[in-house]
Amino acid sequence: MPLHDQRSMEGVYSVEQTAQMIRHYRYAEEHMMRIMAGWIALTPELTVKLEFGRQVWDVAQHADILGKRLPELRARAQVSEPPNETFVLFMQTLANREQPDETIERLVGLFRVLKPHLLSTYVQHLSACNQVYEPPTIRILERLVSETQAHILTGQILLEDMASTVPTRERAVLWQLELEKLLVAAGGVLGRIETTP
Repeated sequence: MPLHDQRSMEGVYSVEQTAQMIRHYRYAEEHMMRIMAGWIALTPELTVKLEFGRQVWDVAQHADILGKRLPELRARAQVSEPPNETFVLFMQTLANREQPDETIERLVGLFRVLKPHLLSTYVQHLSACNQVYEPPTIRILERLVSETQAHILTGQILLEDMASTVPTRERAVLWQLELEKLLVAAGGVLGRIETTP
């Protein structure tokens, strides 16, 4: 069988690589859930507080279904793994905006940086899946893409409502740049994953 035919049957990523990617996704979703849950009590704006609460449920479900996929990939269930220490630092930096007047930074971190990055990564992974051999992964990624898109849309609306002055918009831009710099340094949620030759 020609090499390209073999590759198309197996998919871009091996079973081991897919399991590793799912552990990385689960780390991001699990920690995002914890961060958002912690922010609920710290956020004075009721509309933002309620939206965090609603999204925490979805994100918890994401972490759960990712964890349940792992045994099907010959890996331990419900395991989370960061790609590297720089990604851990990125998540900690995002989480550390805990003052009552830092809702802008919380919204930026989630809806302009982390969730758009995860969405892009999920879409890219989905496009690389083998339609015949990877339907469970496809179904999970399709759900994550759909719900993350909806989260971002709602979050952007909240952010636009709050960042209505020049100073708040400047704060938003500066915080976004700081987080994006860390995210790039980490190589994103996947760090550096090589595809099979």
